[in-house]
Amino acid sequence: MLCYQSLLSTAQMSDGICPNNCNNRGTCGDYGKCTCFNNLAGLPTYRGYDCSLFVCPYGIAWMSEESYKANDMRPLAECSNQGSCDTSTGLCKCNNGFEGMACERASCLNDCNDHGICYTERQLADNVGRVYSTPWDAEKFVGCLCDKGFRGLDCSKIECKSYPDVLKGPGNAQGRECSGRGICNYATGACQCFEGYTGQGCEKMSVKKFVA
Repeated sequence: MLCYQSLLSTAQMSDGICPNNCNNRGTCGDYGKCTCFNNLAGLPTYRGYDCSLFVCPYGIAWMSEESYKANDMRPLAECSNQGSCDTSTGLCKCNNGFEGMACERASCLNDCNDHGICYTERQLADNVGRVYSTPWDAEKFVGCLCDKGFRGLDCSKIECKSYPDVLKGPGNAQGRECSGRGICNYATGACQCFEGYTGQGCEKMSVKKFVA
């Protein structure tokens, strides 16, 4: 009886009867072998002997051992080789410091502390009228574009007030903090004015009173 069932199973497989009918995610070939469907880009969408498992999105690989063999430093890879694939959902679980559907880009430091927008290098270049679109990392590495009043790699520093220098030297127009007459405390956004100067932005000269 066991031999009969084995022969029957083999016969069914040779007739093109595939397990679970490939879950309607592939075509059934000879000997019951499923060929899973690809997406419009020609990349696999499903995997497994019965096409029951999802393939996660592909992105330009951050690193690849095979790239040296293929003479291709940045091949496409599942989850961009910076995450693991949940084959039950087709979603990437990205490693720390990476994000995106395919973990294809880095994360901004501390999410810009909610005081800025996380931009790719291409976007940062566009913002200042420059072009950075050809290099492989133009859409992968990122930086914070801070809101007005904040600065720093993660927009955590509070900018101090600054005005034109009272003595007509380099001031706010030249990028000097505290009107060029003090030191900014980025934790509080308050200026520590040099001796002889005062005001929120050290924009005034202080007047000393002398006792006769």
